[in-house]
Amino acid sequence: MKIKVKLPVIVRVDNTRAIFVGKNVTTTARTKHVNIRTKYVRKYVDDGIVKIIFVKSADNVSDIMTKNVPGDPYKKHSKHLVTEKI
Repeated sequence: MKIKVKLPVIVRVDNTRAIFVGKNVTTTARTKHVNIRTKYVRKYVDDGIVKIIFVKSADNVSDIMTKNVPGDPYKKHSKHLVTEKI
């Protein structure tokens, strides 16, 4: 099964530290435990396969899947994830 993917894959992140670690080669005592995983991410970013961009938490549609989101933002974001079948 072949799935066509438009490159680069856009990854929207609301954590500036995660963006920094994904784009830069750093190893500290605090990041050492994720060092192997971030090497894969960095390689994909360097190769142009993945592009990491910052998005404010208030505008992050995926937050309703990962966080407790109050009513208004939930209603706003859920419209992007669920569509009616025509």
